[in-house]
Amino acid sequence: MPNRSKPLRLFIAELARNPLQMGTVWPSSPALARCMARWLPSRAHELVLELGPGTGTVTEKLLEAGLPEDRLVAIEKSERMATFLQNRFPKATILSGDALELRTLLGGRKVAAVFSSLPLKVFTGKQVVRLSEEIHQSLLPGGNWVQFSYQLVNGHAPTDDFHSLDSTIVWQNLPPAKVSVYRAKVNGSPALTAGHRR
Repeated sequence: MPNRSKPLRLFIAELARNPLQMGTVWPSSPALARCMARWLPSRAHELVLELGPGTGTVTEKLLEAGLPEDRLVAIEKSERMATFLQNRFPKATILSGDALELRTLLGGRKVAAVFSSLPLKVFTGKQVVRLSEEIHQSLLPGGNWVQFSYQLVNGHAPTDDFHSLDSTIVWQNLPPAKVSVYRAKVNGSPALTAGHRR
């Protein structure tokens, strides 16, 4: 049985070191992770990108939903968490770096979907625009950006490069969170629909 206390101890230690980077007071719940993972694309051979995986709660549910571990690329800013994740998920590609540089970190590779736990509420407007551009340029046609946040009333896409596809409030999280799904636009119109597990 895995040691459940180790991820929590690491989360608390990183929270004490850099609370703004963490952007939350408690790890994501399994219910929140499952809500995000149901948007996993059906194209199992394509890469999937996770941003800000932390200690791997969402990562675990993506793998349980059917994502092959070697198809996962995750970008984690905390070097300590990145090392922890690489040990926990040895077949995945875990990159330590800034999500605002994700195209450079991906080396030109495209992904079928982006699952993000980044705390956008602490990003500046310019940073949100840049992140949106990086994600838009990294997604394959029909790819979705799945983002959770604690802003339950905001239903708008982060930028005009995306349109809102779906949103769900997960009350079984501390604090309650909303999972928003955005579809990349192509030439001003929504891209073709990509399959997902609902």
